[in-house]
Amino acid sequence: MTDIELVGNALCLDFANNTVNARPVARRDWLGTPEEAMTWSAAAGRPIEDPDGLAAALPEARRLREAVFRVFEALAHGDRASRPDLGAVLAVHGDGVAHGGLEEADGVFRLAWGAPRTVRVLLWEVAASAVELLTHGPLDRLGSCPSCCWVFLDVSKNRRRRWCSMTTCGSRDKSRRYYAGRSS
Repeated sequence: MTDIELVGNALCLDFANNTVNARPVARRDWLGTPEEAMTWSAAAGRPIEDPDGLAAALPEARRLREAVFRVFEALAHGDRASRPDLGAVLAVHGDGVAHGGLEEADGVFRLAWGAPRTVRVLLWEVAASAVELLTHGPLDRLGSCPSCCWVFLDVSKNRRRRWCSMTTCGSRDKSRRYYAGRSS
């Protein structure tokens, strides 16, 4: 798992997508054990530097992941996000705001947390990413892969992205259609 493809175009979407290997039924959960969570966070470029409390925080990490996924999956399909899921994201975000501070970079302030990077910091960053996307959009560019159900932000110029990734689901779908056409 050292080479993951981050295709969501937002931290919250990558967290919801990439910490499980498939949806709707996952065969692998990268938030199953502290070691797996450490491996995923490092591969995603968000390494957890201090594993203290990691095992105890994994149930909350899984709850946040599923709430984020359900919120953005609903929005990608033109549905309303559920209040309990929005509340779960907002609760983690509120905790992060209470423990964070503002840092200035290039004339813009952003919410930040000091070292060391713990699992709590990762969850606060995920929740902050979700709130940023929910409040500033562009929500009309959310999409859902028809093959694996991952959610993504379509940043393509022509707004025609169909899959999470052309190299995995897109290629598989095109091959399937090609061979189905040849056998008819």
